Amino acid sequence: MSVSPSAEGAGPKTNRNKNKMQLRVLYALLGISCALIVAFAAGLALEIYTNRQGQSFYESAPPVAYKPRPAVTAPATGGGTPSSAEDEYTSFIDFETVCQHYPDTVAWLQSAGTVINYPVMKGSDNEYYLGHLPDKTSNRIGSIFLDFRNQADFSEQNIFIYGHNMASGDMFGSLANYVNQSYYEQNFSMYLFTPTADYSIHLFAGYIVDSAYEVPPMSFRDQSDFEQYISELNSRSVFKSDVPVSYDDRLVFLCTCTPSSLMASSSGRFVLVGKLVLE
Repeated sequence: MSVSPSAEGAGPKTNRNKNKMQLRVLYALLGISCALIVAFAAGLALEIYTNRQGQSFYESAPPVAYKPRPAVTAPATGGGTPSSAEDEYTSFIDFETVCQHYPDTVAWLQSAGTVINYPVMKGSDNEYYLGHLPDKTSNRIGSIFLDFRNQADFSEQNIFIYGHNMASGDMFGSLANYVNQSYYEQNFSMYLFTPTADYSIHLFAGYIVDSAYEVPPMSFRDQSDFEQYISELNSRSVFKSDVPVSYDDRLVFLCTCTPSSLMASSSGRFVLVGKLVLE
């Protein structure tokens, strides 16, 4: 069989075109890969920078002004001999000083022995302080803040406080530790200081929710509704507690994103619940 010259030359030319096309595709893929690497590196660098900026703020900037309470001498005992023992020294926050720097401050949350020692802010919505520090500087670490629907005097039955779950453990990143019973037993309470009163938060439950489908209630219809809800919380809690809870108690819900180690869903939330006890 005879083959024309034009047909004979078609093979090498086609192969050269294919090679050129493959090189173009390869260069394009390399360019895209480089662009993605640069974008990822830039995003990572920005995240590290903003994290450090936020951490630096909380380490040095907040004017934590403590006003010592006067020591109280214990009453006389037994034969009437006065005792020289004094109550354990405690302090509370000087809100006049704090609010000069952070006007939206409504409380101060503190958990002894942990990183939680932050002012509690209250904005006009639940978005602003997700991305702003207490001095209103834009930062992804954000602030610990009260639900804008709650009253600033913490007088309602259900009180919601939010904070980011930082991988560093800052903000509410340490709440995930409550999945361990031993951690709960060592950190079973927190302090909530307010301009009008100081409270302990006696923690009694911690549970995981998919916030896309479940939101804790702002209030209860009646005592039966309350008791049913508390029973459900206790059954779902990641730790066991013997803290008694009654219908007259004010509940505090500390809410944060759930780490991937506990729940794969991006909408997952971990909620730590306690009752307010006047100090």
